Amino acid sequence: MRSVDLFERSAQDDLLLLRGDVMTVLREISGKDPRLFPLRYARRTPRHPRPQDLEAARRAGVAAPQVPLLLIPDGPGRASVLPYDRLRRTLSDRGMDVIMMEHRGVGLSRQDGAGRDLPRHGMRLTEVLADLVAVLDHAHVPEAAVYGAGYGGHLALALAAHHPERVASLVLDSPLITPDDEAAGRDALRAAYWDGTVPATSSTASVLRRLVEEGQVEGRHAGAVVLAVHEHGGPAAVRDLVDLLALGRGRLTWSSVRQVLAQDWLQSTPYVDEHDLVAPIAHTELGYGHHADGGPLDPLGLAASQGHGVPPFAGEPWDMPRLAAGITTPTLVLAGERDLVRPPHLSRALAAAMPEAAMLEVPGAGHVLLESRTPLAQVAARWAVSGAQMELPRLTRSLAALPATPADQTLAGGLRLALAAERYSPWRLRVESARTRRHEAAVDPTARRSRSVKL
Repeated sequence: MRSVDLFERSAQDDLLLLRGDVMTVLREISGKDPRLFPLRYARRTPRHPRPQDLEAARRAGVAAPQVPLLLIPDGPGRASVLPYDRLRRTLSDRGMDVIMMEHRGVGLSRQDGAGRDLPRHGMRLTEVLADLVAVLDHAHVPEAAVYGAGYGGHLALALAAHHPERVASLVLDSPLITPDDEAAGRDALRAAYWDGTVPATSSTASVLRRLVEEGQVEGRHAGAVVLAVHEHGGPAAVRDLVDLLALGRGRLTWSSVRQVLAQDWLQSTPYVDEHDLVAPIAHTELGYGHHADGGPLDPLGLAASQGHGVPPFAGEPWDMPRLAAGITTPTLVLAGERDLVRPPHLSRALAAAMPEAAMLEVPGAGHVLLESRTPLAQVAARWAVSGAQMELPRLTRSLAALPATPADQTLAGGLRLALAAERYSPWRLRVESARTRRHEAAVDPTARRSRSVKL
């Protein structure tokens, strides 16, 4: 009897397939490589909608779910089966038939039938689009409501443009539109925290520029840190961190955020986020990191560094703005008001260019609501499968009051705690007090020494 090494990727895949909600469709690696590989997708179908959900839908004037939901997460390295298991169960409990495909080269769709990693020549946007159609065919779903987040929004747009008969309704959450989007995000970050042209953050920008000029902060690497702090704590957290740095504190928080961002495991967590095989999609076709300029507050350096070893940006296979202008599917475009990864003005322009689109900009929210404001994303998905998503913008205030995702709340709370610890730490107070006494003694040797700390 052959022994099985559970640490092997193929053995782990087999264990996950025992879940019962994971389906397999065989796909060609590419049009030029007819070898087949198992593409996986997860599906949860509701047994019976809960009575309270049906009653809530009736009161809100929303019909019961009518079509399945195809949910496409961000990526291209983001997996679907494990990270979104709880989300699928929640949506299914509310009466929705939910389908999520693993992006090829990621998660359970990383290897061929022989246990070898898929070749990079099979990583193309056109192949991923064909994967989505193949999954709908295999699931016997002629038409679906499609929710796409980030990169998933890019794919959702392509699906609606090339296969409009398969898309009943569309929700685009912080959608990636063109490779130039990242440059717009970088410009928005600099406007807020470097140029000082945004009134609400102009004082923070002034202090940060001074810190860079004095050499206390390395401007070339500051962009990713400031963006991460802004994303999870907002402008107030960035202001507090910059103010602490100006006072000689905050170094531990700043260094910790930078070290976390530099860790390879952020891009190589098996079955969660795996960047390596899909790098040709990210960098060669979508141009991730292509606009990195190495200037102050450039957040794109990390993305650029991940593109080593693959051909440089060569252009995407379709003109998305032109395609989007021809999409007549009823579309709701979602954007976070404080999103500096893909600023909301990009989503507003997209919605204005689409014939049947409505815009919902969520106050206080950041990038990709599916990740940071999951309860709101669930509402949008539920209304989309009922064909009522175009009504949601009139409920902006109520939707904005929905809580952030627990994970996002934890990150925001941890950031606040770290800043508070550096601001009020007794250790810091003792160090500052000792430094003050040494300075006083140097100025006046007769100064009285005291063990007390005056606050």
